[in-house]
Amino acid sequence: PATIMTDELAHIVDATLDAHAVRSRRVAIGLSGGMDSVVLLDILHALRASRELSLSAIHVNHQISPHAHEWEAFCRSLCERRGIALTVRRVQVTPDGSGMEAAARRLRYRAFASIDADFVALAHHLDDQVETFLLQLLRGAGPKGLSGMPAVRQQEVTVEGTHASAFILRPLLELRRSQIEAHAKARRLEWVEDDSNADSRYDRNYLRNEILVQLDTRFPGYRETLARAAHNLADHALLAEELARID
Repeated sequence: PATIMTDELAHIVDATLDAHAVRSRRVAIGLSGGMDSVVLLDILHALRASRELSLSAIHVNHQISPHAHEWEAFCRSLCERRGIALTVRRVQVTPDGSGMEAAARRLRYRAFASIDADFVALAHHLDDQVETFLLQLLRGAGPKGLSGMPAVRQQEVTVEGTHASAFILRPLLELRRSQIEAHAKARRLEWVEDDSNADSRYDRNYLRNEILVQLDTRFPGYRETLARAAHNLADHALLAEELARID
């Protein structure tokens, strides 16, 4: 059963890569050292030969957690064992009106735009998609804001006054967190735990740790249902933009 599960995940990721013509490309994995990104690295490493990928990784050290340098060392060791080149970017997160999380995210994407790669692969999955949808809904977002994360997006950023972009690839979007965890355990992978994930003072953690656990007991298929709603809203937003352009 474990082998079937890991093969299934690799097949789903391979199909996503195929759908977006990711072959013979330079792919850099956004590697935090957490379970999701370690699983993504494991699967892409297994698919590297068949898809002719030039694989690398980038670790952004936000220098916020007291364990940040341990996580960086873990990522270095992991990539060395796999023969994957690793780029490390250390950033200084300055709080602003948008909060620490948003500021850290902006610095991450600036780092992603600074490296030489065709795609930066991130380990966002189905549970992340649903959490993002609900957070946007609670902020009163419209169809565009509720569209969720696409499998591929060109992310525009500003780096030192100049505009840059990174093509973001999310090969795990169709997978539940539980499937990713099963793969990690079946493959006996090692990863680091971010202790801040248990802190429900953060909105996303509150949804994940308090609300969605209860929702799952009553509506176990809520992830796929809400992801489908996000996809429908993305189609609606795209159609509205096209009609406005015609107007």
